[in-house]
Amino acid sequence: MTEKEFIDFWNTAYPETFPISHELKWVYPDRWFRIHSLPEAKRYADSEEEYNMIMARQNRLIEDLIGKEAEVAISFGLYQNDIANDNYKELPDFGQFQKVLTIDLHKERPEEYDDKMYFNIFVRIEKWKKDGRNNLLKAIADDEIRAMFISPSEKCIIAPYDGGVDMIVDSTEIRDRLKVKYKDWLSDREDGM
Repeated sequence: MTEKEFIDFWNTAYPETFPISHELKWVYPDRWFRIHSLPEAKRYADSEEEYNMIMARQNRLIEDLIGKEAEVAISFGLYQNDIANDNYKELPDFGQFQKVLTIDLHKERPEEYDDKMYFNIFVRIEKWKKDGRNNLLKAIADDEIRAMFISPSEKCIIAPYDGGVDMIVDSTEIRDRLKVKYKDWLSDREDGM
């Protein structure tokens, strides 16, 4: 898959939204579920043992959803002129990403965004290897950066954040089956958050 193929895939599979991870759960609630990375919804790791638990849970989940050695698109987005963008200067540690799209947010959603507000989408295509992206998963768990893993073949999106992982899968049936499988990692809240 090329970067252009990624955009074509996204526009076909998820035409109702942009590749902005925190919006997906609201657009696809019937296909969304969330797991917590640590017991009792603890948000941040305080020990090596807790980091190991986060990596083990997230690697197991990602491999379960997309498969071993499967092609995955790693994507992140940056708001133009956001001071948090400084953290992304370290992204060469995670490989070369290509800018594939710039969204004029004011044009698309004038009621939500000021004039000259842009969101840049970056993508890297690679094969998933268990524990091969622990440095990236750890940076996400520490809320240093954001990124999501997209599997075109399995039609799923895996969006880790500091505290857990949001998933958008291909159907409500798949989601419900996974919620049973990972019931011990789910939130106790009625809304699943």
